[in-house]
Amino acid sequence: MSNKTIDVHIHFGAPKDEESGCFWSEEFTKSVAYFAMLLITNSLFKKVNIKRVRKHLLKVINKSKYTDKSVVLAFDQVYAENGTAHPEKTHLYVPNRYIADLAKENNRILFGASVHPYRNDWREELDFCLENKVVLCKWIPSAQMINPEHPKCVPFYEKLVEHQLPLLCHCGPEYSIPSSEEKYNEYNNPKYLKTALNMGVTVIIAHCAMPFWGAFDKEYHDDWDEFLKLFEKDEEHNWNLYADLSAVCTPFRKKYIEEIMKLVDEIPHERLLYGSDYPIPVFEITIGKSLKFFRWLGFLLKVMFMRNLLDKNYLVIKKMGFDDAIFTNASKLFEKIKYPS
Repeated sequence: MSNKTIDVHIHFGAPKDEESGCFWSEEFTKSVAYFAMLLITNSLFKKVNIKRVRKHLLKVINKSKYTDKSVVLAFDQVYAENGTAHPEKTHLYVPNRYIADLAKENNRILFGASVHPYRNDWREELDFCLENKVVLCKWIPSAQMINPEHPKCVPFYEKLVEHQLPLLCHCGPEYSIPSSEEKYNEYNNPKYLKTALNMGVTVIIAHCAMPFWGAFDKEYHDDWDEFLKLFEKDEEHNWNLYADLSAVCTPFRKKYIEEIMKLVDEIPHERLLYGSDYPIPVFEITIGKSLKFFRWLGFLLKVMFMRNLLDKNYLVIKKMGFDDAIFTNASKLFEKIKYPS
């Protein structure tokens, strides 16, 4: 897998499907993210089912010119602290077994698992994922109602460290998948990942904890500040701290990208991973007029009409000026995973 360009952050979702077990809630279908997904998958005026979503996703992944492999993410249900599953509080569910099978069938897909740490059978579920060559575990604390500092997470973290399996954790605002209890929005703050980091977990902070709407996301500016503080302390504590660049191709995140570029000593490009957050839209105007006008205009015209969203995302992020290492860092990170023999 060395030197492969890997997109570490691709979502899958589907309406209720008995065979796969996938479902999404009615509340999810009222979100802006849902309508963006319909638009991007050419499903705005068509019946959406799992076959249609799957077919479109595979087409995008298989025809990408610049992305060698894509981590497609499962998404676990909500669980209470006593280990009881709560499908009625779950707004998106994509079983690990479905994504594991998808990865077996397509060598351009890597298995991104999602295991809730409150599950009574979390150990068995994580063992299944490791046996099926999982490359990371994904959480969205707000949507899955997870407190990353909860004592039930400690044995889970120990297992991650044992196998050097990375934890990809959403940080910052979450506008795609709702939460059934608003108080859990607080746990999207990266400061709640200190226990995991101190225990030696390889933590990937999704989206670099950037506010999505810039100045309009005032309540999430603290998440960004905490993200910067963690990287300032990373070397001192010898943490295994990374961040992904998914969903950064939006004009409102431009100033945060520029700040990351200036903080290359605190946030080295070797700790940044390439991602798209597909099917989140990509905005080519994220790239400003720092280029000469005609070069800038030519680039905009080139990507504006690109049909493959993964290719567009790749070219826009590449034009931002990051070191090319960001595209292959994940391949090196995943080589460290210790699978059961």
